[in-house]
Amino acid sequence: INGVERYFEMMMRIVLPWVVYLNTVTGINGDGEVLQIHGSGTTNPSKCLWKIMDGFTTRAKLPIHMTYRAVGSSTGITEFIGVNNTGAFAYKNYNDFAAADIPIPTESYNALTDAGVEMVTLPFVIGAVNFFHNVDGINDSGAESVQSGLNLTACLLAKIFKREIVHWDDAQILTDNPGLRDALPFSRYPIQVARRVTGSSSTKSVTKYLNTACPSEWPLSMVGATVDWPADTMKCEGSGGMTQCIRNTPGAIGYIDAGHGLEENLIEVELQNRAGRFLTTVESDNRGGIGAAASDVPDSADKNFGNIDLLNKDGAYTWPIALMSYIFVRKDLSSFIENPAEQTLLKAFLTSLYDPDTIAQCDEFGFTRVPTSVKEVALAGIDMLEVKNLNETKYPHGIPTWTFETKTEPGAGQGDYVISDKRQTYKSYTLSANKDDDEDTAARIKILEAQVMAMKGTTTAANHNTMSSSLFGDTEAHKIEAALIMSAISICLWGVVLIAFAIRACGIC
Repeated sequence: INGVERYFEMMMRIVLPWVVYLNTVTGINGDGEVLQIHGSGTTNPSKCLWKIMDGFTTRAKLPIHMTYRAVGSSTGITEFIGVNNTGAFAYKNYNDFAAADIPIPTESYNALTDAGVEMVTLPFVIGAVNFFHNVDGINDSGAESVQSGLNLTACLLAKIFKREIVHWDDAQILTDNPGLRDALPFSRYPIQVARRVTGSSSTKSVTKYLNTACPSEWPLSMVGATVDWPADTMKCEGSGGMTQCIRNTPGAIGYIDAGHGLEENLIEVELQNRAGRFLTTVESDNRGGIGAAASDVPDSADKNFGNIDLLNKDGAYTWPIALMSYIFVRKDLSSFIENPAEQTLLKAFLTSLYDPDTIAQCDEFGFTRVPTSVKEVALAGIDMLEVKNLNETKYPHGIPTWTFETKTEPGAGQGDYVISDKRQTYKSYTLSANKDDDEDTAARIKILEAQVMAMKGTTTAANHNTMSSSLFGDTEAHKIEAALIMSAISICLWGVVLIAFAIRACGIC
């Protein structure tokens, strides 16, 4: 045996036990079948959907693989409609379900139904979009400063995003912000406008709001998921890119879903609502103002939702840019999912979005649950979904039905198609047990980031070490260092294994 083969055998002795272990914990059965569900769409509730999907994977007895691609509402709708497919594959969907913060446009809904495709629309959470800024000297409304909070109206925002107002101490802005001039680092402090690149529900909602609330300054021609922005605006890719654009650019203003922005410790604009009140999404939500924006929906989930509008509604604390997040599913599940167990798994997942305990997981991401009347329409829509057994050889006893074990059910809880609260992994247990520690660490990381930003790039290595030691003790620092070293070693080992595989496959000795 030459040197390469000896090294290959040595690496296999190291790696093979891990492969066996991973095969065991993932539960892949003998024929390799894994039940799969795949969705795509809006980035806004993506963390919420990922968390719920992880819960299914952890609590299921059979191997389940559920994914959601956060690619934006427009892409999710495009993949759901399958508009690019022609001939025998006309309107063939790419995903099992789509999610968006805008309903499917009436034209697209009609095109689908005219092609003989029936679908349902399932509203499941309500969120908010707001403008966030990075203006030196201005804190949020709860902090002490010369200028506490940045008050902006729809008309001022329209002029800012059209680049007609380009300085923060413009007289029109100072009218509602009398302390702003003294708070700014210098006069004629420039405004840097951040906007999304690809089509997004946030862009469509913001531009539609500006047109609704201030049509004299924001024309209908500038409403849409994509807009012809002024050339000197910053192009930001996705919610993550928008966060970086705002955070890393002094004088920046941009728009993002409020849950994401607040989680990233960005500072909200105090936006004037229809009642004339300047407020943030936090204040509005505390007063029930985000849920209050939810208007009536059609009385049946299979009807056209294209005319729903939650923008600039009446109410003392009503938030003016509220978004309802929807899931779109085709009625005939067998038309795109052959396995009946996967068809009913999709129905179980959709049903869980209306379970109080399950959907409560979205609260931490800044979302509000839909009103009871909307929930009832959605659940009736899930009942409309058609399941067919296209594989009676594998499922001779009929279509499997998924159930949920919340309280111990001896025997029944061990069934193949049971999602059990009593079943979890040690990883999920430790994550839950250490939640407080995780939150404390995350808080300290946020403080560290804020201190770094405050130093405006002048932090020296010595300052950095001092700052880090004030946040993390020696023990924690050693743990972090050890974790980084082990991660690097792990990556190197897997790289070597892949190279060894390639060499062996090519017959190189």
